[in-house]
Amino acid sequence: MWQIAVLSILLSGPGPTEPCGRSQLPSMHMIEHELHQGTETLSVTGLNMGRSLNRTVYGFLPYWGNDTWLRYDLISILACFCVDMNSSGTISAWNGFPSLFSDAIDSTNAAGGIAIVTVVNFSSAGIHSILTTNRDAAIATIVDLIDDNPVDGVSIDFENVDSGDRDNLTDFMLELRSELQAAVPGSHLSICTPAVDWSGAFDYVELADICDALFIMCYPFHGSWSTVAGPCCPLTGWGSTPESSANMIWCLGDYATYAPGQHDKIVVGLPYYGHEWETAGSSSHSSVTGGYLTLFYTALADRAAAYGRLWDDESLTPWYAYYSGSWNQGWYDDEESLELKYDIVREADLQGVGIWALGYDGSRDELWNCLEDAFSGEVWIDSITDNLESRFTVHGPQQYWRNVTVGGLFYGYFYTYSISSGPDVNWAEWTFELPDSNRSWMLDTWLPEGGNAVVDYRILHSGTEDTVTVDQSLYADEWVTLGGFWDASEGLSVIIGDNTGVSGDMIVADAVRFSPPTGIEENAESTDPFPLLLLSANPSSAFLLKTLCASRAGTVMIYDSAGRLVFRKEIQAGSPEEILHWPVNDDIPSGLYTAVYRSGQNVSSVKLVLIR
Repeated sequence: MWQIAVLSILLSGPGPTEPCGRSQLPSMHMIEHELHQGTETLSVTGLNMGRSLNRTVYGFLPYWGNDTWLRYDLISILACFCVDMNSSGTISAWNGFPSLFSDAIDSTNAAGGIAIVTVVNFSSAGIHSILTTNRDAAIATIVDLIDDNPVDGVSIDFENVDSGDRDNLTDFMLELRSELQAAVPGSHLSICTPAVDWSGAFDYVELADICDALFIMCYPFHGSWSTVAGPCCPLTGWGSTPESSANMIWCLGDYATYAPGQHDKIVVGLPYYGHEWETAGSSSHSSVTGGYLTLFYTALADRAAAYGRLWDDESLTPWYAYYSGSWNQGWYDDEESLELKYDIVREADLQGVGIWALGYDGSRDELWNCLEDAFSGEVWIDSITDNLESRFTVHGPQQYWRNVTVGGLFYGYFYTYSISSGPDVNWAEWTFELPDSNRSWMLDTWLPEGGNAVVDYRILHSGTEDTVTVDQSLYADEWVTLGGFWDASEGLSVIIGDNTGVSGDMIVADAVRFSPPTGIEENAESTDPFPLLLLSANPSSAFLLKTLCASRAGTVMIYDSAGRLVFRKEIQAGSPEEILHWPVNDDIPSGLYTAVYRSGQNVSSVKLVLIR
């Protein structure tokens, strides 16, 4: 069966232990396309349950799919994969398009989504020819492809682009956008981009301005080239240093730095596949000693159930290990690890998530349920602006902002170094999604361990500016007050700059939160939409939660990822602010939990990642 089919590819020569330590890594799109070329076996069935999505869900549907089951109402963009473009700018292989995809296209459209076609080329020389000598022909081919077939746009999947073609790629996409708009107004245009653009071939800012989406292929971190077994997409960790480009958080920080303000164009592509290796032992970070397989999610989930599903606290992904004459390890993503990644996409206010590839979960429904829980219903907002969010922006030369993925409130933070004189060269700004701009707010900043600069926090409020000076060296992994009450009637923002009067000090920039003034009227009921505040780092081995005072009785409940209640505390009417410590014992295992506070019609929730 295709759902448990595997590809076994061994690349000659040792691979780097640091997954992104070289400029180009093999593309799973290319590897699987080359393996399956000529196998046009896709057959699609599915269901429309009428859900409405609040973010983009962008899935690639490969022509080698065999029996594929889809939830059409949970797909915003169906990317038919693929047609091949040769160096002359013409289609050299149709791979069953469009007839093979017709049922999926019709059903996706009926459920409110759109279908697009993916145009691929994986040769540096071929791409150069398309972008230069044969640009006009290639653009005309793509325009005709959209105009003549029942799709609403195109995804450009050009991989292994040379750094010298950076401007050529941007110009090509700009001209393609213009020609599509003229011939087929309203056409969708997106481009696949690398997790880490070591070659500098992709101008993120310009491409985001041109395209409707940048689809980050955020799954190259382990593969056939790896000398150590590990996850395709670790959320955190797995680098030799806290600044290693070895995980999803670093990747998103890189995009936030080099494409500031373009969050609404970023789609984070995630894997519905994983890898299994022969390894030297049963522990994580074991060396690869032999064979390598790529397995679809269905096979990996079945194997994990058979051999015992394990959880890696470093990468926040599942894995398994078994012995059959030698040790073997399988690493993958499932609903628990994907939910954590989805939380980051929502928290960072990105356009949405992507899937490589639709159908790799077979007829199982847990990954669809995870998508439905994450991206249908109300949009998630909170009182915190973190360094990965759209409401946080770094300014100045990007290379002077460093990206750390150990510590920080939500997995990571940025830092730069101070200068002694002159105007700021680098500065950072936080703004907020306030539920009520006609009131005043308190502000706090989260300071991770490591900062040692004396920094002026400039509070811009009510048409004026005030300064709060903070010695970052005095704090480590804690909230520090910026005071208040800050009037938000004419906007509210916080800025820090690198001119501190002393050169070479480390300035950290992570999260700033707002909260309502409390304690003014004893027992006054809080109308704040966020009456449950997280006071400690996340993830953590223990949490501090603060409940605001209220005239009504309330309840704090904490649920595990399966929805089981693991903690409950009643808050009496008229209770003052209360600090809760959780867990209260060592029996609670690592994993994802949700803390919920209900008081009357007021409900607040916080995601917690417990690491024991």
